Order: sequence, then C-alpha cells, then structure tokens
Amino acid sequence: MHNFLMKAYYALTAPFAIFFILSSMKIHPSYKMNFFRKLNLGTRMFLNKTRVQTGTNFKAHLAMALKLLEMSPEKEGVVVECGTWKGGSACNLSLICEIVNRKLIIFDSFAGLPRSDEFDREAPVYIEGEYCGTLEEVKSNLRKYGAIEQCEFRQGWFEDTLPTIDFPIVLAFLDVDLESSLDTCIKNLWNHLVDEGFIFTDEAANPTYITLFFSEKWWAKNFNRVPPGLIGAGTGLPLGEYYIGPMDELSIHPLQHASTGAYTRKNMEAIWVYYPEEQINKANF
Repeated sequence: MHNFLMKAYYALTAPFAIFFILSSMKIHPSYKMNFFRKLNLGTRMFLNKTRVQTGTNFKAHLAMALKLLEMSPEKEGVVVECGTWKGGSACNLSLICEIVNRKLIIFDSFAGLPRSDEFDREAPVYIEGEYCGTLEEVKSNLRKYGAIEQCEFRQGWFEDTLPTIDFPIVLAFLDVDLESSLDTCIKNLWNHLVDEGFIFTDEAANPTYITLFFSEKWWAKNFNRVPPGLIGAGTGLPLGEYYIGPMDELSIHPLQHASTGAYTRKNMEAIWVYYPEEQINKANF
C-alpha cells in the first residue's frame, strides 16, 4: 500500500514538479525553453526514472537542468558525472546537455563500488562491487533513453582518472556513496570548477557524510579557503518531498522520503564570523 501511494504521488505531482522547478526568469533565451520544451524534457526525465535504475529522484535531475539552463552558453565548461550505476542519471543529464550544447563526461569504474579503508564511516553500509553497471550496459541505456552523442566515458577508479582532468567544469554531479570517494572527487574537481559553477551530491540526508562541505579544517588544508557549505544539507533540496528524518528512522515512517539532492557553488562561503566579544576586544586596543 505504501509503495502504491508513493508511486501515485510521484506520478500525479510530476507535472507540477516540472513547471515549478523549471519556472525561472533567468533561463537563457537562446535555449528557447517554452512551455512545450519544458514539458517534453521533464516528461522524458520522469519516464527515464522508471526505465533505468537510479538512486536519484528525477526532480534532482530537474534541479541540475535548471542550473544549466540559467547559465550563459558563452560560459565555457563541461558537465561531469562521478558514479553513474546503470546510467539513469546520465540519461537525464545527457538530455539537458543536448539542449545547452555541453559535453557530459562520465567517470565510473563500471565495476561497482571500490573497497574502502577502515577510516571511512560509510564503509560498513556498502559492499565492494555493489551498484555495478557495465560500460556496455550504460551505453545501451543512453542510446535508448538519452543523448549518447553528448557523452564521453572515463573508465577506472576516481584516484586514477580524475587527476587527468584538464578542462573547465560548469556542473558536477557526485553519486559516489563513500567518504573516501567524495574526498577524492572534491580534491580533483574543485580547481577546475568555473566561477559560480556547481557541485551536486546525492547524499544530502546523511549528516556525517556532508559535513565535508562545512569542514574548516578540510578546506583550509586542501584549498586554503573557508568551506563553501551545502544548500539542502540534512534533508535534500525541498523538491516536493515529505521528510522529517533522521534517515535511520525511515522504517517507521514509510511515506517519508528525502530528496537527497543538494549542491554547493564555487563562490559560496559557509563560515561563522559573529564573535562580538572579539570585536570589542580589538576595538579596545
């Protein structure tokens, strides 16, 4: 009964999600995103969720589509996906990349999750080799449901493939599960992210995981800057979901579901600076 209600809710609210999320006066006019083009894009994204396995809600894909549509076509850069599983999110990202005329570079081992180390708090949750989609499987899904001509594939472990990046990135989508993988991805992607470029993650409802985006120590050590923060931290972006949380209580709240999608932006900062007693002391000297 719960599954039926969830599926009915998503199906009935999909048209509202499409137009609420893609309603923006900032969408660049060169993309000619009229009513029918928005409906077509959103409908294809919604249907792809039912055709190809993906751990991401199609509304999170719409949110990424919006950010790409709001960018000027003159801004140079590609879209990057790290972790694609069966290619469900790649299908939808490729559709929007076709509209905005950008390349989608897909990084994945195509052999499932790697073995993690003992320090990774997410390691007990996942199994080595889990979430495996072969390269041919992903390509087949993209041929059927996406725009494979927009795609380029980089097969291998992130620590081997990501250091080869030598191009600007306007948006990156990380669905990498492990803390060690998130660490590797951000270290190798951040300096290639264009000004006001975006990094989306699919792990927003996991408080321990997303603390990286708020860690002053990590950002000072790796990039000599303050942390950027994460919009949607803890619950995911408010995309029409009902979620009180926390995640470990979902079994007793079967109709709750976090959207999980969240993002940071290159020029954001998330640091507390209100220390009035320090300011008073400085003023007295």
